[in-house]
Amino acid sequence: MKGKINKVIHIAVLVALILTTLVLMVPSVFAAVPDEPHTGDAMWVEPSTVNLSDSFPVGYRFNVTLWINLTVASASWQFKLVYNKNYLNAAESGYTAGDKSDFYSNITTISLPFTYGSLNSTHNYVLAAESYLTGPFRSSGYGSLAWIEFAVVALPPEGEIWTSKIALVEVFPTGTETYAQDTVGTKIPLNVDHCTYIIPEFSGLLAIGLIMCLTVIAMFSRKLRSHLRHQ
Repeated sequence: MKGKINKVIHIAVLVALILTTLVLMVPSVFAAVPDEPHTGDAMWVEPSTVNLSDSFPVGYRFNVTLWINLTVASASWQFKLVYNKNYLNAAESGYTAGDKSDFYSNITTISLPFTYGSLNSTHNYVLAAESYLTGPFRSSGYGSLAWIEFAVVALPPEGEIWTSKIALVEVFPTGTETYAQDTVGTKIPLNVDHCTYIIPEFSGLLAIGLIMCLTVIAMFSRKLRSHLRHQ
């Protein structure tokens, strides 16, 4: 009987862990059409705002997607994205059409492995790039480039709210790390938009909710033990 009780308790704990994992996970779903379309020659991050006020901050993960719109045919693109490493970590990344971007999904290209590095004492970066290889070029239009999954690694001091950006930097023509090139290799000046993220201090309401969940699990376990003992 004792073995039966322990088995049921183990199952209950496993279910609780699975539910917790599902709460903290963010599904990787990539839209074919941007939620915040841009005109002209542009590269941007979606969503433009991530507010974690109603989420469990430490350990929570969220995705951002890089998009591009070009008014001319193109042969390559590259971006350098920076973020504050004291609060976020770039946990995973990928192109939006497997081993290439959705933007270049219909042409033959070569995509580089994602590069992660330290920009300075407070910021890290992610760099990705893709280039035309053979056949026709990509005509003008829009499309998604890549996704990056960030994990929250720290909270702001008590009573404070942290607001910062996941930003495209060193953008052509003032920089050389974020750009697109036309079919003859000329770099195209880009307008860029970033993602603003907001991290609050740990929510008291969330703490109460977690305590209530654990209390319910404990009560269920006690009742289950009592029921099994009397069978």
